[in-house]
Amino acid sequence: MVELPDDSALNPEAHVDPGGPAAELLVAAPDGPHALGPATVDSDADGRADTAVVAGPDALELGTDVDGDGRVDVLTRVLADGTATTATTPGLPGEGWDEGPPPPAPTIDPVTGRWVRGG
Repeated sequence: MVELPDDSALNPEAHVDPGGPAAELLVAAPDGPHALGPATVDSDADGRADTAVVAGPDALELGTDVDGDGRVDVLTRVLADGTATTATTPGLPGEGWDEGPPPPAPTIDPVTGRWVRGG
């Protein structure tokens, strides 16, 4: 199992939504949509839980509903060795950076084990 350190000091705006049970986010699959889990994290600090975090046997999966339609638009898988992959739904707002090069991807600090933005 992958354990993540408490990163609330790094990003105090991201929090677990205490508002009760949330609807299951749906993730696209070749055989049709599947429920990933309830959105419990407000990853963009807009007051709405938009991310489901699911610990699987070989990876930690984070599914984010960017546009509020109940479907996962960004799916990130973090493996036990710290490698991560991200897949996005085509046509997301802001997709295709038009103001300079994209920022560097976040990384995990090998000393502290914490996420570092723009590593």
